[in-house]
Amino acid sequence: MDKKQVERLREQYPQGTRVELIRMDDPQAPPVGTRGTVTAVDDIGTIHVKWDTGSSLGIAYGEDQCRVLVGEFTDTVRRQILAVRETGETNMFDVPMVQQIANRLGYYAERVRALHHDRRNKRMIPFWTNAGLVKH
Repeated sequence: MDKKQVERLREQYPQGTRVELIRMDDPQAPPVGTRGTVTAVDDIGTIHVKWDTGSSLGIAYGEDQCRVLVGEFTDTVRRQILAVRETGETNMFDVPMVQQIANRLGYYAERVRALHHDRRNKRMIPFWTNAGLVKH
């Protein structure tokens, strides 16, 4: 795997990304459907995951398969979204302004990536507004 491919993987699976196992050809593999959190992508393209079961077996790109869990907010992301909402500076549908506020608060990477994934994939996701929880 060349450097460009590894960089694309790192963009697709940044640290903190939630994933679900689809296939892994290893006797020590967690069960299919197990969820986990990406900890790193190494120089050979292995996606290292801390599985919710406690395992830390990596996903060998091209051999094993996982999918990104879109719209799964962690408690940290939820707290950060609420902190942006509590500023009262914008409604939460104004993604560029949400990004700006989040960046100023130091929350940019984790929260805004989740919002962009959901917006790009046009999924029903929760948005927090000053009026409370609504669906877009």
